[in-house]
Amino acid sequence: MSSRDEKILELVEKLSNTDKKLDEDELTSILTKTYTLCRVPPLPDPNVPYSAADFAGVASEAEINLSIVLKLLNCVSVARSKHNQQFSHGFVRYIVVTCLLAACEYCDQSYEWSSSETADVSRKIMNKLCDLCGCGTVTDLLNPQRNSAETQSCGNKSVLVKDTSQDFMKSTLQRLSEMLNKSNWRMYPSLKMTYWWILRNTCKDDLGEHLVLLLPPALFIVDDWEDRNKLLGIQCLHHILENTVGSELRWYGRAAVIYDALKPLLYSRESKVLSSLYPTIIKVAEILEADPAKAEKLEHDSTLDFIMQQLLQEMAYEQKLCLRSVYTAALPLLVLALNLFAVRWSKELMDVCEDYLATFEGPSAQDRINILKALQYYVKACWPQVHYHAMHILKMAVRLLYDVTEEDCGIEAESVEVIMQEVQGLVVLLHAAAPNTVRELCRGLQDVAVHPQCEVVLQSLHAVTLEDVKEDSRTSRD
Repeated sequence: MSSRDEKILELVEKLSNTDKKLDEDELTSILTKTYTLCRVPPLPDPNVPYSAADFAGVASEAEINLSIVLKLLNCVSVARSKHNQQFSHGFVRYIVVTCLLAACEYCDQSYEWSSSETADVSRKIMNKLCDLCGCGTVTDLLNPQRNSAETQSCGNKSVLVKDTSQDFMKSTLQRLSEMLNKSNWRMYPSLKMTYWWILRNTCKDDLGEHLVLLLPPALFIVDDWEDRNKLLGIQCLHHILENTVGSELRWYGRAAVIYDALKPLLYSRESKVLSSLYPTIIKVAEILEADPAKAEKLEHDSTLDFIMQQLLQEMAYEQKLCLRSVYTAALPLLVLALNLFAVRWSKELMDVCEDYLATFEGPSAQDRINILKALQYYVKACWPQVHYHAMHILKMAVRLLYDVTEEDCGIEAESVEVIMQEVQGLVVLLHAAAPNTVRELCRGLQDVAVHPQCEVVLQSLHAVTLEDVKEDSRTSRD
């Protein structure tokens, strides 16, 4: 421990042992100095990717200073409970915001600058803040409505603040936005993780209200050259999209801004980035397409159509297995989002599905399973036109069944079972959409000369097409 830390600690110990009322200015001064010492130091060169080696010794030093912060909070707690000291609203706001921001920088031991010890002290600080304010969780602390309910139920319990009008979330975000901006965020990597932690702990009902402060950091983080920052930015935007009402996101063109920020990433070749990107950009595209202003237009430039065009183009010529897996996982989501408008891409979709169903990608066969799900969504959504493609789809399904039921096909038994179930589900949907067409196409399917296991499966598929015939015959006899 440095001499500076020892002096601050001695001062805090002195305050804790006195019977006099605490001086707010003195407490503020001590907390300000301690918070400055707690902060993760800036990177010497923000344009170079950082590692744990860049933060050697930071965690051990921070543990000492965070412990001082915790002792300071204990002093406030004692003054409030034993001496019934009342603190001003400004002081309460400052101490809650400052201590929370200090704890957020180290609350996860997986951070390169943190450790299990510092993370433990950080959690104790957060718990102490909740106790002082009569809240059950940090989410309740940041949410004024939840805080109100907690305070009303605390009865005679001694709490630091009973004025529930204090909006700690707004104050915290304003303080954070002063430190975290587009020009310096790469220099202070701990601040982006503080932002991410606060975002995840923002109540769903409050997120839209604070969107003006919560959205900008996600946008400039995702617009970075480093993949881990792109991933973090996508995660932030996805969380915002999932927890904010679509109409609020369309206000002031926010959804359009998010889409424009994500659109360039469609050309990425990094599987990790793309696997997080597609669910997020599809979600924001759905929000944009749900705009009532577009409801009167029969034809318009659809963001979902652009994504589908880009996805099918990438799928058609992709050779890397990791990227093919990402694309097949995204295809069912996109077909489901397009709904009936997926019919515009019928030809391209059939060609891509045929290629992927015929390609062995590994023993799990997850790509093939994803393609079968995409075809099921297509049949459900585009059933008025599905009879035009029924023969193509059935050929793909039968060829796949023949491949996966062969001995030594290289596919796990569990995956083979899943594929057979998905194919049967696909045929059931096809038959429901175009019964006469499918029945005619499946005529004689049970008599095709194939290996025994495939023969059994084909017979079960043929039986599906006869169910309505049996039902009609029973009805006529009755």
